[in-house]
Amino acid sequence: MIASHGRVRSLLAVLSLFSVTCLNDASMAERRLAQAQTLAQAETNELPSVTVGPAPASRSPSMTTTTGPEAKAGAALRRGSAPKSLQLHFDAQTGEVLTPKQIQDRDRQNVQPPRSLRPRQTEKPNAEAAGTVAGKPVAADNTDGSGIQVKTLGRTKLSAIGLLNEAEGSFGRAMWAGTPLSLVMGLLPGLPVVTTSPAIQSLRRRLLLTTALPPEDGNDDGSALVAMRIERLAAAGNIEAVTQLLKFAPLASDNGTFAQARVEAKLLAGNVRQACKMARHRLAAATAGDVKGSDVVWQKILAFCLALDGQAAQVELYVQLLYENGVEDEAYFNLLDGLNSGEAAALESGARIEPLHLAMLRTARRAIPADAVKQASPAVLRAIATSPNASLGMRLEAAERAEALGVLATDVLRRIYASVPFTAEQSAAALDLSKSQPGPSASAILYQVAQIDAQVESRARALAAAWRNGRRSGRYLTAVRVNSPLTRSIEPNANLAWFAAPVGRALLAAGDRQAARAWLMVVVGPARAGQPDAAAAILALAPLLYIRDVEESDPGLASALDKVMAGWWQGEVANVGAERYQRAIRILGMLTALGKDVSGNIWVPLFEAPTRDIPQASPALLMGLDRAAAGGRTGETVLLSLLLLGDRDLALTNTITLGRVVSALRRIGLTADAEALALEGLLDAGF
Repeated sequence: MIASHGRVRSLLAVLSLFSVTCLNDASMAERRLAQAQTLAQAETNELPSVTVGPAPASRSPSMTTTTGPEAKAGAALRRGSAPKSLQLHFDAQTGEVLTPKQIQDRDRQNVQPPRSLRPRQTEKPNAEAAGTVAGKPVAADNTDGSGIQVKTLGRTKLSAIGLLNEAEGSFGRAMWAGTPLSLVMGLLPGLPVVTTSPAIQSLRRRLLLTTALPPEDGNDDGSALVAMRIERLAAAGNIEAVTQLLKFAPLASDNGTFAQARVEAKLLAGNVRQACKMARHRLAAATAGDVKGSDVVWQKILAFCLALDGQAAQVELYVQLLYENGVEDEAYFNLLDGLNSGEAAALESGARIEPLHLAMLRTARRAIPADAVKQASPAVLRAIATSPNASLGMRLEAAERAEALGVLATDVLRRIYASVPFTAEQSAAALDLSKSQPGPSASAILYQVAQIDAQVESRARALAAAWRNGRRSGRYLTAVRVNSPLTRSIEPNANLAWFAAPVGRALLAAGDRQAARAWLMVVVGPARAGQPDAAAAILALAPLLYIRDVEESDPGLASALDKVMAGWWQGEVANVGAERYQRAIRILGMLTALGKDVSGNIWVPLFEAPTRDIPQASPALLMGLDRAAAGGRTGETVLLSLLLLGDRDLALTNTITLGRVVSALRRIGLTADAEALALEGLLDAGF
């Protein structure tokens, strides 16, 4: 916002205050800026989504041998019933499907008559020596007189497993203390997994990975809770985290979530043979009754594996079985038909690409559909971004989405950006391109232009254009992270007053408050002299600096809160329309939620704001949030906060709901998370 001369005069009091509280500390700020560390690039390697979304209605594929009209007619009548399984015979050692000849040869083998065995004399265990009496654990004194007592330890519940301790950012071993298991199990399935907010991603990850004692309800081993945690992590695309958690889960556990997470990890990694082996063993165990049910997911994988082995007849049997079980997946059947018959049919537009589809496309050496990115899960997006059978444009789009969702390392996105070719004309018109065609291509060109330009001002203009492009495409924070090293290389300069506001926002978004403050301080002098760009930078940055620990890091600025906010409001008055009221309510609401003592006089003009309809959050969730925060129940507070925020952009979250969440997190001691969430809420709203 370019301030008018009248608005500049309204800021003189604030600027004078900055002269006293800030300029005296200029040397200190510059020392802090010189000591600012490079932003850590969090590389997250996660596992694939295990959520299979609704597939479009499909028709029966034309296989090499038709299944007959009677079977197709009967399929509709049997849909909705329990899945049927194909009674194939498997070798117990290899897990391979036995051919009819092998089955016949095995049946012909002579079976020896059973031998009579003499009953073996069994020894009765000494109950006290074993540490039990009547099957219950007891303490037994050591017989050598050492004074050491030997006790039988109870089995640790499976749901207590995790990857984070308190030193690694966990919520503590007692985070579920006082929270009933039924509440956790009822709410956890709705945990949002597709969000571009780093603050929400961090809260979700720590909630699901904290090593903590489970809620004390029931006598189960906690497998249902840990399975739900793994499912949510997998749906969010946290590959590495799921892989590590599965190492704790028993390999022989009869848990479909564990098994599906493992097999989809293999499919996404390109390890099709291992995935096929797992599918054969799973179906063999189901046939033998060792595991419950025979899920169609495993039948689909095995049909794919049989097609790879050239067993066309058995593939056709499985296709008929899948249709009788009500499977509707046009993309899958087309791909299977192509593998089985060698005649590839075009995939239906808009089909949701899952890990199995991606593995089949790679195996068949077929290009990924152009619109596959639109509905892809986070894990599939990550796979497409690095896939050789995806076009460069598709890889760019998938990489940006995956990075924004926190499942692709920022450095990988930088390398993809650097691989995009561009002409001299495109380079010269890069700034205009970001306005006319915002998106991944413009992001890549601007990234390269900023890297190679030798002039500081030219680099600054390319960075500012990259951030504008990120705002237009909804990936501002991705643009900030990708360009973070270059951003920090530009020293604060009064001659770049026009750049102070955008670079200050970017540095605050990257977590570097001291560097942002240095840019604010360098334009205080020009702003007092009446330079519009410098005055605009003051209006843009001053309020945002109060969000992060200003009391500890900047006590002089903290004491000037009321005067700074009063000056900011005077600048906002120049804006026409009701938006100025909403902006003021947004920032004052966040400051209040963080416990900042905002004077009541500053609120007085806001009572004149026009009334408007506010989207109503769930009253039950809001009241539950207040109760959980008042009781100090960390896990419950975080879970309810995430449910209230949902998957939508924070710009769409109303100020009342966001303020309640920020306040609740601060009350349970998660101040840094509350501040990060408040800052994102302001940046997303256009501050």
